[in-house]
Amino acid sequence: MFELIKALSELTGPSSQESLVLDYVERQWREADARIERTRTGSLIGRFGGTGPKVLLVAHADELCYLVRAIDQRGFLWLANGQAWSRTVGVRNWFTVGQRVRVLSRSGEIPGVIATVTGHVASLRLPEPHEFDWDDLWVDTGLTRDELIQQGVTPGTRVIWDAPCSQLGPHVVGKALDDRVGVAALVEIARRVKPDDLRCELTMACTIQEEIGLVGAAALATREQFDAAVVVESGLAGDIPKVGELAMPLRLGEGPALIHKDSMVHYDHALTTHLEEIAASAGIAVQHAVVGSFASDGAALMRADVPTALLTFPTRYTHTPFEMGHLDDVEAMVRLLQAYVTSSH
Repeated sequence: MFELIKALSELTGPSSQESLVLDYVERQWREADARIERTRTGSLIGRFGGTGPKVLLVAHADELCYLVRAIDQRGFLWLANGQAWSRTVGVRNWFTVGQRVRVLSRSGEIPGVIATVTGHVASLRLPEPHEFDWDDLWVDTGLTRDELIQQGVTPGTRVIWDAPCSQLGPHVVGKALDDRVGVAALVEIARRVKPDDLRCELTMACTIQEEIGLVGAAALATREQFDAAVVVESGLAGDIPKVGELAMPLRLGEGPALIHKDSMVHYDHALTTHLEEIAASAGIAVQHAVVGSFASDGAALMRADVPTALLTFPTRYTHTPFEMGHLDDVEAMVRLLQAYVTSSH
C-alpha cells in the first residue's frame, strides 16, 4: 500500500485542478474493467458491477492549496487561502513558513518557498508577532515579476506544498494523505474485489473540491440515488502531546475509525452499526469518535437522502505537508471495505 499511497500523495491535485489524480485513478479502475464516467464538473465515477443494493464508496481527489492574489513588483507572490479566507492566517499556521511549494503556472510547475522576515533582520526591525496575517508571508521563486508573468503566473494561480511521501517505520508521512489515502483504498478495492464476489451494485467515486465545501459530492448527489454510501477519509488522532484522549480518543495503529458525528451531520446510525458488526465478524479492530472541527463529503450525501457512514484512518498533523498515518490502519480499512461490499446488506 505504501507505494500506491506515495504515488497518489505526490501527484499535483489542488481544488479545481484534480485531473492528474483523477486520470491516475481512472487508469487503475479501467484495468479492473470498471465502466468510467465523469460528471460535468469533473468527479470520476467507476461502475464495478454486482447485483443488489446500490452502494457508493467515495473519497475526494483534491488537496489543500493557496492561490496567488498578487505579484509584487520584486517578484514575490502574495497568497490567498484556498479554503475560507479571512484577514489572519492564525499563529498556529506558522508551520507553513519555510515549506517548499510548487507554483502551478500555465507553462508548468515553478519551485518556490514560503518565506517571511527572519533571523537577524527580524530581530532588528520587527516586534515579536502576536498575530499572523497574509501579509506576513509570501512565496519566493527567485524569479522576477516579468519572468513569472511570462511563464503564466497570474492572480488565481494555484500553489501547493511540495513534500515527498516517506515511510517512517510503520507510518506514512507526507502531503495530501487527506484524502489520497482514501483514494488509494478505492484503487485497492478495485484490485482485490471481483465482480462475482460483490453482494451489491458497486459504484466508486473520486470527487472534486471537497476542501472548499463538498462541491463534487453535492453535484454527484444530484445525478442519482444510492441505497447506501461510505465516505473514506482521513480522521483525527489525539495520540500526540497537548491533545490526548479526552479531546480525541483515536490512536494510530489501533484500527480505522467510524465517525458518528462531525461538524455538519450525524452519520447514519444503522449503516455505521452495520459496518461495526462486519468488522467484528472479520476480526478487524475499529475505533469510534465524534469530531467538531471537521466535515466530509458525507454531509452532502446525507442531505440528498443517501444513508451514509464515515470511515477514516486516524491521522496526525492534519492539513499540513507532514500528515501522518499508520499503514496497518489503512490495510484494515481496506479489508473492512472489502468485507462490506462482499457481504449481505
